[in-house]
Amino acid sequence: MSTKLASYDDFINSTAELHHLLAVRPASPLVRRTDEAVQLENAVHRACLVLLVAHFEGFAKAALSEYVDEVCAVRPPARKVPPAFLELFTRDRIQEIASLPAGVDRVHRTRKLFTAFSALWDQDRSIDPQVISAKILARQMTSLKPDVLRESFSLIGIDDIIADATSNLQTAGLSVRVDIKLEEIVDKRNLIAHGDYSIKPTSTDLEDYIDFFMAVGDAFSRSVVQAIDQACTLRSPT
Repeated sequence: MSTKLASYDDFINSTAELHHLLAVRPASPLVRRTDEAVQLENAVHRACLVLLVAHFEGFAKAALSEYVDEVCAVRPPARKVPPAFLELFTRDRIQEIASLPAGVDRVHRTRKLFTAFSALWDQDRSIDPQVISAKILARQMTSLKPDVLRESFSLIGIDDIIADATSNLQTAGLSVRVDIKLEEIVDKRNLIAHGDYSIKPTSTDLEDYIDFFMAVGDAFSRSVVQAIDQACTLRSPT
């Protein structure tokens, strides 16, 4: 497949919305501005930060979904897919059954669990698209906190996506700890979303955050493409 995810291209395109919003600001910073103009600029910057984080969170979830889509399309044998990935869907169905009241429906679903999901644990059987779900995988990512990202992407075989991203950024000449920077940006976004008016990112801050997320998104994309190749390349290694 391509070296970039389609969801990464979508994320890049989504940043155009931020530039449209920034265009609402007062035109010249050299002209003395009224209090109303200053408040407008602060409001625009705060809105941009919230949107930026939302777009990146959407990208990260879509990246997980792309992994599932590729597995469903190629249907590799179960041995090619991380066991944690298989366990997620089995566990989700077990929890669903356990929540049902005793009766015929629960018995039927339990019987179906063993007939449909047992194939996931047969190393040589092809993955059945009917028993895995992009939505179930994507909803494991509940926030952009580094630990949540690590755990979510580990389900598709990426040991530490944050460490991988930090390494990729350093290779590109960007000396930044992805986990620390993510915490900083997400914390600011959360404060803004909860009505804290003291958080007032500047234009420089926003440009830095956009560049950061574009670089991290590129690194995430590369890691997920590699995970897809590992699962879906059926030829024997040379």
